[in-house]
Amino acid sequence: MPEKMEWWQKTTVYQIYPRSFKDTTGNGVGDLRGVIEKLDYLTELGIETIWFSPFYPSPQEDHGYDITNFVDVEPEYGTLADFDELLADAHKRGLKIVLDMILNHTSDKHPWFLESRASRDNPKRDWYIWRDGRGKNGKKPPNKWKGMTGGRAWVYDELTEQWYFHHFLPFQPDLNMRNPEVKKAMFDVCRFWLDRGVDGFRLDIFHSTFVDAEFRDNPWVWTLLPSETHMRSFFQDHIYDLHLQETFEYAIELRKLIDEYSPPRFLVGEVQGTLEHLRRYYGPNNNGLNTVFLFPFSTLPMNPKKIHKIVSKFEDLLPPPSVPTWVYSNHDRIRMISRFSDDPAKAKVMAMLQLTLRGVPYIYYGEEIGIPQVKFSLRKSQDPIGRKYWWVPITQIKRFGFSLTRDGCRTPMQWSAAPNAGFSPNPEAVTWLKISKTYTKINVEVQEKDPNSLLNFYRRLLKVRRSQIALQEGELQLESPMKNSLLYYRSHPSQKLAILLNFSKKQLILPAPLPTPTLIFSIHLHSQALDQFEPTKNVTLQPFEGIILQ
Repeated sequence: MPEKMEWWQKTTVYQIYPRSFKDTTGNGVGDLRGVIEKLDYLTELGIETIWFSPFYPSPQEDHGYDITNFVDVEPEYGTLADFDELLADAHKRGLKIVLDMILNHTSDKHPWFLESRASRDNPKRDWYIWRDGRGKNGKKPPNKWKGMTGGRAWVYDELTEQWYFHHFLPFQPDLNMRNPEVKKAMFDVCRFWLDRGVDGFRLDIFHSTFVDAEFRDNPWVWTLLPSETHMRSFFQDHIYDLHLQETFEYAIELRKLIDEYSPPRFLVGEVQGTLEHLRRYYGPNNNGLNTVFLFPFSTLPMNPKKIHKIVSKFEDLLPPPSVPTWVYSNHDRIRMISRFSDDPAKAKVMAMLQLTLRGVPYIYYGEEIGIPQVKFSLRKSQDPIGRKYWWVPITQIKRFGFSLTRDGCRTPMQWSAAPNAGFSPNPEAVTWLKISKTYTKINVEVQEKDPNSLLNFYRRLLKVRRSQIALQEGELQLESPMKNSLLYYRSHPSQKLAILLNFSKKQLILPAPLPTPTLIFSIHLHSQALDQFEPTKNVTLQPFEGIILQ
């Protein structure tokens, strides 16, 4: 490991979906002042960095990922002055602030696109990707590319009789990053927020930033559904519209931009692809994106062998000083606890794995109290993807983290058993999404009073993570997996820790991993892990118990 690690190499990140965190105006929608109100809660939880999903001005057709102004705040969420206050208050508490940055597309209502769409000779025409169509009168799309959510990736514009390209949804036209004016404009956007003091960016669908300059058709393949581990979907191998060489080079340019700032800032990329793709975003000399999301981890079962296999792959792929990331859920994915039968005992073991591996863990708001996935009708979905697939009979498969509507993982935070779960000060407010019926029993207020709650488990473990140098900076050594348990070490020149996890509902008796162990932490408040250490030299793990030994 390097002599000095930067903050972003060892931080713990908490994602806030502003629309669902805390409403202070009584309109049923979360806002920035709601986050300010809860900064002490976040500090006490023990996280160190907050990542905000978008709060920029937007028609909200994709709830903030369709932007009409990159350098302001949507009035529904507050003002720039509110954000500046939030940033200052967070920094006073030692918290870092990371913003979602959408570099590759805008809303079709953004002034840039309205100009681009006005005529073929408009100065901003080349700010987006426009092409003549094929066939009679150009009424067929320019090529056969499919969008990330299925269907063709082109929209025909009757006024100018050309097609514009979109990777995601039709109302989110892609910017033409080959145009130097566009690249400069987006660099200026980044500088606007960095100059205000923001500590970094999460880069939305970054692997889609550039497309093939010749617009060649993607090869046809026998693959329908997308995956975390390849770039094939909707019967295409996306070699011409994803992971282009220019995108890897762009990652290096962005890193140079943020490295102009002090104290250090950081970038995390939302990318999906092969292991080789993921590695290339870090740059040939760790001079690209600081980190990327490693989404195969998010679908792991409670299986020590499979966990060992994927963690080993990422350790081999990203040895120090590269930094892995560990994420279970976010605003696009089924909530973590619902992948494990909504069982807090199982959630604790999996969270302990996440928070004790080498790298940067990401906690999604509400994960710390076990908010479950909520089922929504596709026809009535707020999420446009859900409405697009209203006709599909299966809406979600929790075990695999699959859901056709993202509404179910975006429900309002559950602060108390009061009306509207304490999310809104107005008990009569109609919240933008319905609140989980579990809120009377699963909420912050109830769990704060229960020493054995999921919330207090997170608080205890995050406190240990911050206080133990080996958990922050130590190297990782994985031992061969056992049938129901996993052992690994975190080693620093000044400290060595052993982490033992029991993924089963059985008591396990295992050889002690250290000669004279001291218990630093246990999931169980009254652990008996070392009760039989003398004279057996064994460690006893209760069902779903995890321990840290020194």
